[in-house]
Amino acid sequence: MRGQRPCEIYELSNEINVQLISDLKVLSSSDAQGRRTATLGSVFSYQYLVKRFKGIGLEKIAPSYLVPFTHKRLGSKQGKNIIGRINGRINDQRVIVVTAHYDHLGKRGGNIYYGADDNASGVAMMLALAQHLMSYPPKYTVLFVATDAEEKGLLGSQALLKSPLVSLDDIVFNINLDMLGRANKLYYYSSKSRSDIFHQGMANIKQTCLVNRRSHRSPFTGGMIDYKKASDHWSFAQQGIDFLFVGGGLHADYHRVGDRADRISATKFSNRVAVVTQMFNLVQDNISESVVIN
Repeated sequence: MRGQRPCEIYELSNEINVQLISDLKVLSSSDAQGRRTATLGSVFSYQYLVKRFKGIGLEKIAPSYLVPFTHKRLGSKQGKNIIGRINGRINDQRVIVVTAHYDHLGKRGGNIYYGADDNASGVAMMLALAQHLMSYPPKYTVLFVATDAEEKGLLGSQALLKSPLVSLDDIVFNINLDMLGRANKLYYYSSKSRSDIFHQGMANIKQTCLVNRRSHRSPFTGGMIDYKKASDHWSFAQQGIDFLFVGGGLHADYHRVGDRADRISATKFSNRVAVVTQMFNLVQDNISESVVIN
């Protein structure tokens, strides 16, 4: 695979990020009921996220952190994005959008599809990044968006980009976090050219094994996974907006009832907070050099 580098073993911290693991467990608890869009489990989840956005100190861009949307695939029901902002210290007009979908499959046949890795892990990591940036203010304005209805076809991210609350001209980058909890290797794919200094920076992040991957065949489904189109970052790519996708490959519990929080290593997941914050810094330091891959 072009762009892939050998994985090395580094000394990792054994500290556990208590808030990160708490967020992961709440969002993948029985109370969340699998977070299917427009269900009681979704209500529990977005109410929790509103409290967390407020507790972190994120600003609203609308009367509420909660921004509803409609789509024909939802029928008469509404999806609910949760949106908060940190203003940029150098340029508050340029916007980096950090996304992580909080919806999942809900309950089927009496079973709860908890979705701990997919994608309570990405949302918990986004909250950790937001908390970090409250102490280390970003150069540019950052929107944190917990998207809804990703599982139904990236509906939340599409609604965000059609919303009058956000100008496409102001968005300079999207960072999308999806399934960061279970994988031994984290995959990343970006619209940045493979020859860009951005990728050299990625190679220097040593808290985890990072693999630059566009596609591969899943050993569990047998199908090809195209990481450019695999999650909400594809909505941004379709608008010509640069992106970085960070996630893990599929595992045996993907979209199954076994995707539970107790199958995610608290120490390994906690170590990835440092990885994601370094990725964010690479993005904000290299925004002006964005090049889109066709």
